[in-house]
Amino acid sequence: MSLLSMPFLVTNLGGEMIFILEQRLHAQNIPKEKSNKVLQDVSRAMFSQKFINELTKPQEIYSSSATREIFDRLAHSSIMRLSESSMDKLYDLMTMGFKHQIVTCTHPRELIEVTLNHLESIRASVESNAQTVELVDGAIAQVVKLCSEISNSEFAQIRQSLAKFFQVKRIKVSLFLQDGIQSADGTIVIPKGGPLVNDETVEAPGTIRYYDDSGAVSSTETFSYALADCVGARLTGDPFDKNEEAAKAAAKPAASTATTTSAKKMKENKGAAVCELKSLRDMISSAPADNAFKITNLFGGDGDADAAPGTQNIVISKITREEMLTTNAALVDVMKSMDVGDSQSKDKDLLSLMDDASM
Repeated sequence: MSLLSMPFLVTNLGGEMIFILEQRLHAQNIPKEKSNKVLQDVSRAMFSQKFINELTKPQEIYSSSATREIFDRLAHSSIMRLSESSMDKLYDLMTMGFKHQIVTCTHPRELIEVTLNHLESIRASVESNAQTVELVDGAIAQVVKLCSEISNSEFAQIRQSLAKFFQVKRIKVSLFLQDGIQSADGTIVIPKGGPLVNDETVEAPGTIRYYDDSGAVSSTETFSYALADCVGARLTGDPFDKNEEAAKAAAKPAASTATTTSAKKMKENKGAAVCELKSLRDMISSAPADNAFKITNLFGGDGDADAAPGTQNIVISKITREEMLTTNAALVDVMKSMDVGDSQSKDKDLLSLMDDASM
């Protein structure tokens, strides 16, 4: 597994978190000044130079619980305080949003686009604060530098690591279900068709090769594929493209080093992993509690553990007959004026009949 997955995991989940927080704070009618401060505080904590430097060091990908702990600290590095239920739903939405993007990538290097899109989105959300924008720009430059040094095969390993991380995550999201991009069992629906990636390493479908015991191609068959000529331009002009021969030459020592480093990492004890997590976690400081505000219902449905994220609960209040008559006095007067003269039932309104029936 790749030792370079953590920067992509944290920065992309961070992009999802900023986007969701921005939308939900607006929906909760939080004042613009407070909303902006929350987004800026979280972004500053996420992209501080020390945190990014630690994040980009080669390391094994964290567990889901350890990653969740990092984002707990990030979310509360601002003046905002979320209830545990709201934080649970926030993290679920973050993971499912990024999982969908990972699963639907048609080429490992599309992870570059996904990551830069998240970073640019964060930059747009905090553009009113020059200091925060500078930190985000620094993170973008560092990600670009990192990506320029990664081969296609390493990107494939990073994507595999991320896919394994999200494999057990099957949280149902209302919008995903409505749009048909998630099935009833929580799995992501991979779209059919679409353009092929414009990359020299990608071969259009339509060829079947048969190999003998020695590994040589023994025979070849072809079939017609409707989209074989539909080539997309998503990776055209990719600033990280390299000459094929140069890439192969550079990939060999890199692969050897990665294998050696990976073997050493696998032998490290659990205490070392805990120290790494603690190092990242301790770099995230909490905001002073003086100006903090608490949100117990970020998604409007914290009281219902089974509710889909983003949905709101309907609360049905029970009232007594006397409360109904007091609250709806005008309506009761109208009902009385509609008396048809039945002396046996004129004193029997609907609630009285229901009371009698229950005796």
